[in-house]
Amino acid sequence: MLTFLANHRSSLLIAIGAIPGALLRMIISNKLSFYTKSKLTGFLTVNSVATFLLGFFLSIQSKSELIAYNQSLYLFVCVGFLGSFSTFSSLVFELYTFSRKHRFIDFFSMVTCSIFLALFSVFLGQYFGNL
Repeated sequence: MLTFLANHRSSLLIAIGAIPGALLRMIISNKLSFYTKSKLTGFLTVNSVATFLLGFFLSIQSKSELIAYNQSLYLFVCVGFLGSFSTFSSLVFELYTFSRKHRFIDFFSMVTCSIFLALFSVFLGQYFGNL
């Protein structure tokens, strides 16, 4: 058992970080979608928060000795938690659903808003992380 843990430590860190990330994404996205009556709001909010946190974490990583050399923390937070908190497959599924229902305005709005908000959020996170 200890050999398995030593050989698969990175995979386990990613998996352990992914579980709360996926659960939190689902909770936030569903609540926002319920209150705003739009799935677009939930996805855009979750993706924007995730990319902001990614930019913030990566910018403070270079400043902090503890974080900079801690590959385990990077795998847990950036790859595991944030990777599952903001998932590309959810975006693609919603785009597919919009196209099947011929809701092309929603389709293009989601593509455009997702990309621009994600880029803006990661830059904003990096900016605040560098303060």
